[in-house]
Amino acid sequence: MSTLTEEEQALVAKCVAKATDDVVGCEEVHQCLLIPYSEFLRSTGLTEEQGQLAWALICRTTYPWQHHCRLAAELKDDDVWISTGDLEIDQCLGGGIRLGSMVEVVGESAAGKTQLCIQLAISAQLPETYGGLNGDVIYISTEGPFPVSRLGSMVYPLVRRVCGEDYANSVDPADFMHRIQIAEFESMETMFHAFDYKVPALLSTGNVRLMIVDSIAAHLRFNTSDNSISQSSPFTFYKERSDSLVAMGAKFKRWANEYNCAFVFINQVTDLFAGDNGNGAPAGDFASRPSNSNGSDSAMELPSAANMSAEFDTMVTSKKAPALGAVWANIVDTRIMMYQRRGLAPSEFRLASDIQGEAAGQAPVEPPSHLLRTRRWIENVFSPWAPSAQCEVVLDDSGFQHISRFDN
Repeated sequence: MSTLTEEEQALVAKCVAKATDDVVGCEEVHQCLLIPYSEFLRSTGLTEEQGQLAWALICRTTYPWQHHCRLAAELKDDDVWISTGDLEIDQCLGGGIRLGSMVEVVGESAAGKTQLCIQLAISAQLPETYGGLNGDVIYISTEGPFPVSRLGSMVYPLVRRVCGEDYANSVDPADFMHRIQIAEFESMETMFHAFDYKVPALLSTGNVRLMIVDSIAAHLRFNTSDNSISQSSPFTFYKERSDSLVAMGAKFKRWANEYNCAFVFINQVTDLFAGDNGNGAPAGDFASRPSNSNGSDSAMELPSAANMSAEFDTMVTSKKAPALGAVWANIVDTRIMMYQRRGLAPSEFRLASDIQGEAAGQAPVEPPSHLLRTRRWIENVFSPWAPSAQCEVVLDDSGFQHISRFDN
């Protein structure tokens, strides 16, 4: 009632006192709204005009809409992102990983999904001046032991690339390890138990800025033996799984807003077979793209290089789709696809870090072919705050960084 004037507070207190004496079960302010309005007027002895004013004041006290409504200009201050550690990748994703959002990272095995999430776990701990938020991280692993050795080996190279060698030498890599809470779950039941009890306790500290689940699909696939739902009939399984996903998604969205935290979920892919749409195309494609007017799948073209586009077109027609279906796709805010294909990359591409070195006066560096034998792409498939975009990347000891065209 602190938002009311003394006169308004006195009127509300008077109404509650009279209603308490006359109406059974009406002992608090919000309970006055549970009785019929005519009964409220009778018990308080107020006139129609006084009753409407008192009723409005009680509503304001019980449902303080001012606490939930903000000006659009004020929301600009909430537009906070966790950097990936590479400006081009951040630009591809609209700025990085946005606080208060749910992001899905999906791709085939060995596409680099876990590597990207480890990179994000380190970046989230960096100072704000370097694209981080100086926050703690929760990492839930459901597909075996967490790759702690990879985390330890990535810290110094990534911090050096993002923050510079002087800063990297001034921090202890072990400090980054101490700010990541890691939990490993071998069954769906233990994972859900953690979501109900352990995760809220960690988030309530107010220090967590990023939570990663690697992967969300591991215990929700139909063929898992430790999943109690998987023993049901197919129809029952998909219904129960959909209910679980919707409830879980609502919980994560509430936490994202309440604790100002970003959630990243790794998802698996599943094979697609010819659908019944008459042209042999799959029911849904890997990158969830719109169709052309003739009904065929339209592959997004990467900018600038024709051979790059052809390579990408080959990948996106590989008849793969994210697991967990349309229910989960409509829960997450952003979908990031990761692709990788073996083969030598064209010589006109090189690492962004090499270009930065040349700008600082260092000698030109030829593209290291041993790093480019596996070509990788990161694609922003859909997002409320960024258009679809793709970026070719390379994975090294410091994580992912984009590749720029080599100018001969």
